[in-house]
Amino acid sequence: MPDRPDVRYPKFKEHFSVLDFSAKRAVPLISLYEMPKPISKEQVKISVCGLDCKTRNFSWDDLQKVSKLKTRMPLICQIFNWAEVVRWEGWKLKNVLEFLGMAGKENRYYAFYSRDKNYFESLTRKEAMDERSLVIYGMNGDALSHEHGGPVRLAVPFLQGYKSVKWLSGIRSFQNDPLGIKILLAQSKTGKLAPAWKNKYGLGPLEGRVVHQERHPTSEESQ
Repeated sequence: MPDRPDVRYPKFKEHFSVLDFSAKRAVPLISLYEMPKPISKEQVKISVCGLDCKTRNFSWDDLQKVSKLKTRMPLICQIFNWAEVVRWEGWKLKNVLEFLGMAGKENRYYAFYSRDKNYFESLTRKEAMDERSLVIYGMNGDALSHEHGGPVRLAVPFLQGYKSVKWLSGIRSFQNDPLGIKILLAQSKTGKLAPAWKNKYGLGPLEGRVVHQERHPTSEESQ
C-alpha cells in the first residue's frame, strides 16, 4: 500500500528505526530508536523520582486505582505533516501525577522516559496538568498495541506528536527544563504546534472549553 498522500519526510528521515506510513494502517508506526521487547500489562513498572531524589516503582495494578476515561483526541506529527483523530482510553496525566505524589507546584517540569532506554521528552507543569494530557492503555477500542507504545504511553494532543512518549517506563520531576531528545538532537526547535494545526483540530487554550470524555470508575470504586 502507498504512504498517506500528504506525508512529508524530514531530512533526518534515515535516523528513524521504524517509519511506516502505509495507508493500510489506522495509525502509522514511528520510532526513532529500536522498539523494546514487548511486555504484558502485569510486567508494567513505572519508576518515578521527585525532587526528593527518592525512586519508587508503580505497577499496572497500582494505576488501576486512578479514575479512567475515554476520549477522542488528535495525534499530530507536525514533522511528518500527518495527523489522525484517535479514540484513547486511559487516565488524565494530572490524576496520575497526583496519585504518584508528584503534583505539587514545586515540580516545575517533568521528564517522561521510554522503555527503549534512549527516548525521553519533557513537559512543563502547565502542560502536564492540562486536562487533555493523558496516560494511555487503549486505542481505537483495543488494548494499546506494542507497536504503538503499549502497554502504556503518553498522549499530549496539543503538542507535537513526539512529546507523546511511547513505552512509558519512568517519570521524573525537575526545577529546570530537562528539554527532551528531539531538541537535544536538533530535530525540532520546539514541541509547540503551528497555529494551522491548532486551528484545524480546535486545540487552542483550554480555558472556557469543555473536553468531552467518558469517565470510568477506579478498581476500588467498582468493588
